Amino acid sequence: MARVPKFLADYSERRGFPARVTGREELSPSLFRITFQVPALRDRAHGPCDATAFRVAHNDFRHYTAERVESGSGTATVLFHRHPHEDAPGLRLVRELSSGDEVTWCGFGSGRTFRWPDPAPAAALAMGDTTTLGLLVNLTERAEQDGTRFLAVAEVEDDCVAATRELLPDAVVLTADERPGAAAAHWLVTEAAELLPDLAPRLVLLAGHGESVQRQRTLLREHHGLDRRLVRTQPYWATGRTGL
Repeated sequence: MARVPKFLADYSERRGFPARVTGREELSPSLFRITFQVPALRDRAHGPCDATAFRVAHNDFRHYTAERVESGSGTATVLFHRHPHEDAPGLRLVRELSSGDEVTWCGFGSGRTFRWPDPAPAAALAMGDTTTLGLLVNLTERAEQDGTRFLAVAEVEDDCVAATRELLPDAVVLTADERPGAAAAHWLVTEAAELLPDLAPRLVLLAGHGESVQRQRTLLREHHGLDRRLVRTQPYWATGRTGL
């Protein structure tokens, strides 16, 4: 999880990147974008799965994937999900941020098991929820740059559907119900039967709700016959547990 001993948290923060908030946009009742000026990101190589962490307590962090990074200017945007748990430490921190505020980006990168490969795959599929929209935007743009045939599938709350369709006009946008992952699982055993054989993904990235990610991986393997070695997973949150 995101908690570490305090001495490691102190060390991570000391090695972090100073950042300043330069803008904030409300995209829907449950979704907002914050723009950061992060000088350390200038001319720094980055990948679409790269994430940073904000310290939210003496031994606790929350991780967020960038939506876009402009290396030349050192500007980055992050999409944040305003979920119902108002007392969550990550949400408490970011919902109060406004232009001029300073925050430390504690690192920026991705794990070896969840990243965009080089060379890029011929075709790829990515699935996620409202917490992963920044990741899906970044992946979509990188796939276009690399000439990868790409399909994004996003399961989002009803009040985020319109905003998500603007962010991801070519994606499959599913309306979530009270059961996380149910809409995505239904799609995998219905409409996906026509889309996935034509796409023939050589990489599958699954992120978001942990239990849903595992269910999707199982369905892709058992229902669609995908090789499990093509699937990469990154849980962002889990029912009844703190975020990552």
